[in-house]
Amino acid sequence: MASIRPLLAGQGQPQRESKGEEEEETRDWAALPMDALLAVLGRLGGVDILMGAGHVCRQWRRATREEPELWRRIDMRRRAGLAYDVDLEAAACATVRRSAGRCEAFLAEDSAGAGLGYDDDFFHFLADAAPMLKSLRLISCNRVDPHMINQTIRKFPLLEELELSLYHKGSIDDCLDGVSEACPLMTRLRLNHDRFYYFRPILIGGCECKSAEIARMHGLRSLQLFANSISNEELAAILRGCQQLESLDIRHCFNVLMDDELWSRCATVNTLRLPEDSMEDYDLQYDSPVRDSVYYSDAMY
Repeated sequence: MASIRPLLAGQGQPQRESKGEEEEETRDWAALPMDALLAVLGRLGGVDILMGAGHVCRQWRRATREEPELWRRIDMRRRAGLAYDVDLEAAACATVRRSAGRCEAFLAEDSAGAGLGYDDDFFHFLADAAPMLKSLRLISCNRVDPHMINQTIRKFPLLEELELSLYHKGSIDDCLDGVSEACPLMTRLRLNHDRFYYFRPILIGGCECKSAEIARMHGLRSLQLFANSISNEELAAILRGCQQLESLDIRHCFNVLMDDELWSRCATVNTLRLPEDSMEDYDLQYDSPVRDSVYYSDAMY
């Protein structure tokens, strides 16, 4: 209930004086109209609903189980203070089932060593249970094989937004293979690492972003490639293929050195964030860049 109170604060009846003493009028939250209840629950993440709001009373429990509209957008990020033994995969399965095939946006964030997270079996399930998916955001989902991620993405022909951030399990190349053809409606793509390396070894998420695959996403409007080792030539290829691009973020992509060709191709980009630009509004964790060419041995990680 603690996670519900901040959202409800100030929404009850005002206090009033009676017989010289202030009394607070209590509201029967179980009597909320369904549309108002769904509006309240819709402001919570999936974890908060399953672990808190869904246990408030019978009406709230019924709404969380029987209203697929509530689960059109599912946010399964791990909250601070959540016990490590909470099975996020089981919780995510429950939310997707409750969406009854109407889920349009799914966000999952795992944490290395933090309890039970997402594995290949879950993504096989998601690919079959959410045919209407338009947005898939995966953060730190490092227990999942890249080929499984690829198979899952390609099952969503309506996909418009894709994020693969802080992924170290394997090559992002493998995750993206064939996605431009399977997901022709893609308009927003985020491929973010936690640290820039002059050369990115396979064991920490190399190879790099698949520039040729991205260049075939001709309808792309927004692209973020944080801390990728992308080159001038690869970026130019992307810009040639994605001529409708409105927002480009290449912060910490220090192998890119803006030249006349890149400046020319970026002329139509409304929002451009360059490698050295401020990180003030960046929303993921990141480490200091490794800018020189050195040999990275397995023992270093």
